[in-house]
Amino acid sequence: MDLHLLDAVPADLLTTSVEELGNVLPGPTLLRLPGRTEPPLFISTLLHGDEPTGFQSMQKLLAHYLATPEGLPRSVWLFLGNVHAAKGNLRHLDQRPDFNRIWNGGDQPEHRLAARVVELARENGLFACIDIHNTSGKNPPYAAINKLDPAWVFLGKLFSDKLVYFTRPDTVLTKAFAEICPAVTVECGQPGDPKGLERVHGFVDQCLNLTAIVPTGYRTADESVFHSIGRIEFPDGCTVGFGHAGGSEDFVFVEDLDSLNFKELPENTRIGWRHDESKRLIVYDETGKEVGDEFFVYKGNEIRLKRAVVPSMLTTSPYAALDDCLGYLMQRYVLE
Repeated sequence: MDLHLLDAVPADLLTTSVEELGNVLPGPTLLRLPGRTEPPLFISTLLHGDEPTGFQSMQKLLAHYLATPEGLPRSVWLFLGNVHAAKGNLRHLDQRPDFNRIWNGGDQPEHRLAARVVELARENGLFACIDIHNTSGKNPPYAAINKLDPAWVFLGKLFSDKLVYFTRPDTVLTKAFAEICPAVTVECGQPGDPKGLERVHGFVDQCLNLTAIVPTGYRTADESVFHSIGRIEFPDGCTVGFGHAGGSEDFVFVEDLDSLNFKELPENTRIGWRHDESKRLIVYDETGKEVGDEFFVYKGNEIRLKRAVVPSMLTTSPYAALDDCLGYLMQRYVLE
């Protein structure tokens, strides 16, 4: 799989739809656009082909700046990831890796592509890295970081007051780029939400005009974050549904499960039902240890919380739940 390098915006890139992007670009592409200030701001979009907001916001931003005599206030490296999956509005192509799970080594062509992007970034140096995503379920806009250094915290809080600290999965783009520059993942809500588009557009614009990531006198002790402590997955071969206890799937969750995102849920909250007592929800902690029994208890056929948590990225898409995860479990984290 080739990485395509371009130093100018191709014709039609700023007006094409996400689904037609493959008619403009031959595949994964890194655009290296000059601006008035160096080093570049790295922006990643379309790691998931069904998450268009990042690409759409960059179309708007580039159209604005490239129409001015001054051009971009800072150089931009824009990575357009899974162009082929975007054609079919897919998270990733069938039987091919997820483009946000390829950034920590591997033997597939996608892993080599990711390694090449990281190599170029390390050789050149970057100001900061922003990876733009949508969520399949209802979530407020939030940012996620994997370091608690002031630059990471400031960058995340610039996007949203909801900031998540995580260390797994360790195969995501921002984990790799955190060894090069401050890096943040921004989650802009569901695709098609104009508020999410405007928020990320304004955020990237702010970042382009920063002279430094951390302002003088900034204190992380004045900030609060959520700490991601568990990722909910399923046993192989099971089925998942949403709605009511009468469903026929192995696991059935409450219909509005994603409405619980970023809410403090008390112990004993019911989130769903299971219809096969031999199957249990799997939860992996930060070390990769399976800790499902620390979070969930089964009362009859009901699935209830064993402890108070704050969930994020809970989805009501069976495909997303089985292909990736049901969501994450968090607790509040106090910065020092």
